[in-house]
Amino acid sequence: MSKPVWADCRKCSSQTVHTVLCERLSGREDGFYHDENTWQILQCNGCLSMGFRHLYEDFEVGTENEEGELVPRTEVALYPRALRNHRRLVTYLLPRLIRRVYEQTLSAYGEGAFVLASIGLRATIEAICGELKVVGTSLEKRIDKLFKEGHVSNADKKRLHAIRFLGNDAAHEIAEPEESELRVALEIVENLLNSVFILEKRAEKLNSVLENTDEFFRFIDKRLGALKKAQSLSFKGLLGKRVRLVGLQLEELEKTLKEEIEKARFPRLQVGSVEEIDGHQVQLYSVAEPAKDEFEDIPF
Repeated sequence: MSKPVWADCRKCSSQTVHTVLCERLSGREDGFYHDENTWQILQCNGCLSMGFRHLYEDFEVGTENEEGELVPRTEVALYPRALRNHRRLVTYLLPRLIRRVYEQTLSAYGEGAFVLASIGLRATIEAICGELKVVGTSLEKRIDKLFKEGHVSNADKKRLHAIRFLGNDAAHEIAEPEESELRVALEIVENLLNSVFILEKRAEKLNSVLENTDEFFRFIDKRLGALKKAQSLSFKGLLGKRVRLVGLQLEELEKTLKEEIEKARFPRLQVGSVEEIDGHQVQLYSVAEPAKDEFEDIPF
């Protein structure tokens, strides 16, 4: 069995030591040309993921080292491809179209197709605008609207325009960027995907500040779903601990809630009586029990 080799690991996101599980060699030395192919199945000694490695050695164009030994020209390919020092995003949290464009862009980058990867990064920004319903007659105007609508900062807007230029040059002038440029552009797009979609999904379990009435109504729906029995609550009691995270005027918010209750926006919630509590007049709200499932008592 061959000795361990260093190789890029797609899961460890770095170069690690791999064990060679299986190896086959093929080559020719027929008096005309001398080269050799080595085919290996590798397993990372860190995360234990497996992959395939192809090593090509060309002894005809080799060079001598300081000891006078022949060092062949070598080419190494790994399958699946791995980008060194890069950890791909958790793609299952991305919208389907954005996920497909992003993954195809990474594949192009991993294969060294930098022109296609540049176009892919530009297309990813297009897909993000489409998912966020940001419209415009050009990508330039849509990126500006991303900033105006609060999806990105002004600094991020400038960076996205730079990627737009990179993609335009690749598509229209077939200009291939330097890998260093492409790596920075990839990091910018991944940062946008992470902040707009991935962290947004993961943060749903956190109690964030209620900054507008739409967020407040969604919270009330969720809060009523958690209340499983009939009871009377004050406005602050209805909000629970979330009251400290309300970024709006409580008086105006309670007025808005009463208006929505009158419109039957919340079927389980009714304006109740006003009672004196600790010397203050407090408006109470009646929360009805959840509607009973008509199939709940069927014994099967």
